[in-house]
Amino acid sequence: MNLVRSLIAVIGGVALVSLVVEPLEFTLVNAVADASIEDMAGYFAVRNRPGILAAKLVYNSLAAVLGGYMAAKIAGTREMAHASAAALLQTAALIWGFTLSEYAPFTPAWTRVALVVLTGPAMLAGGMIRAKAASGASTGGTS
Repeated sequence: MNLVRSLIAVIGGVALVSLVVEPLEFTLVNAVADASIEDMAGYFAVRNRPGILAAKLVYNSLAAVLGGYMAAKIAGTREMAHASAAALLQTAALIWGFTLSEYAPFTPAWTRVALVVLTGPAMLAGGMIRAKAASGASTGGTS
């Protein structure tokens, strides 16, 4: 396995999660805001509404499935190992962000816990989907 390709697969899978989640969250928060958002306090006041937080759990999980899938697809071999590495890296980044980041206190504790618990398994699910597709393709199935 090419080390460079492995690194690109893992880092790319993690980056893809952020590239999907962050613009989606920003757009959603601005769409439901009652007025123009002037500062981070205003942003988090809107983002922390129960409906937005519920949506956040859903779109973060879906983005994690996509990130795990892409990590496995880019890797080309040992799909689950790469998806697992991406899931571990993403989980570590979430734990760091939700404990040491200056913005950690602005996210409710239950949301932080739920995101840490859901994201890794969702990335593994994406890797598993890709691994099964690759396995089917190698045995003559469709991918």
